[in-house]
Amino acid sequence: MARPRTFDEQDVIDRAMELFWTRGYETTSVTDLTSALGVHPGTLYRTFGDKRALFLRALAHYHERLAAGLAPTLLEGGPVLPRIRAVLIGWIDLAVRQDQPRGCLIANTAGELLPGDEEVARSVRGVLSAVEDGFLQGLRAAARQGEISPELDLPAAAAMLTMLLEGLQVVVKADSDPRRLVAAVDTALLALTSGRG
Repeated sequence: MARPRTFDEQDVIDRAMELFWTRGYETTSVTDLTSALGVHPGTLYRTFGDKRALFLRALAHYHERLAAGLAPTLLEGGPVLPRIRAVLIGWIDLAVRQDQPRGCLIANTAGELLPGDEEVARSVRGVLSAVEDGFLQGLRAAARQGEISPELDLPAAAAMLTMLLEGLQVVVKADSDPRRLVAAVDTALLALTSGRG
């Protein structure tokens, strides 16, 4: 009879995601994982396969936990542009509070592992697509509410916001004063409203 699992699989994935996010894929060893997660190596391999398989599960968890939540956040009701601004500024504020800002798991992964790993690339594209779609849904709501011009190329604007978000999370890792980036965010958002009638 198989021994019952003594750990919460989803909790292990969540904590593995945090470890990969902080340390990166290559520098996180199986020993690091088993030590931080409190899981025996044999259990880790039986449950998740190898380190790479656990990493792919961590990327999927990041997608579900963070990227998929963007659209609902932007569509909670009321003006959308302040919500978009709050999402972007929120990452700056987080970097200010961290001793060593870690940026975005997806941006970090793209820089570390791509090109060269098609399965990881699919995961990265999936997260970026979800973020872009979240921004697009928010911008469509903003256009309906008159916050931005309905003539604005909304898919292009959503792609621009996605690039801004990802780029922002790379820059905050090296910037000695991430709060100065608030003005850059406001300039980008101003461009969205410049054609409003």
